[in-house]
Amino acid sequence: LGQSYQDYHCSEGEKHMECPVDPTMSITAVTHAKWYGAPAPLYCGPKTDEQPYSGFWDYGYECNKSWANPPETCDVYEGQKAGKFDQSRPYASTAGRTDVEGCCWWGRGVIQTSGVCNFGKLNYYLGARAA
Repeated sequence: LGQSYQDYHCSEGEKHMECPVDPTMSITAVTHAKWYGAPAPLYCGPKTDEQPYSGFWDYGYECNKSWANPPETCDVYEGQKAGKFDQSRPYASTAGRTDVEGCCWWGRGVIQTSGVCNFGKLNYYLGARAA
């Protein structure tokens, strides 16, 4: 879809409610799909010298190979049966991004809130900034 949640800004009159984009923020979602080869939970985090890009999830990778030498197991998340992160090269999203730095504002949960404006408004009216 070419979306960049950190670029969902408020109008000029509501800019004071925006959450700032923090390039050092790091977070991992709690929920995710459970089908065979399902990707790991969504995550975001800063680029590093060792990992300047995020790669992609290879859902077809067979990681449950107890017979291999050395044995291979699926260890990215509990209950995983297949798949792995392939971070051997940059892989651009439909928006052209090859990293997940500052992209911690994805639409999740029952109200599907997304972006620095919507999370900012939620915090402004109902969260810590409302007090």
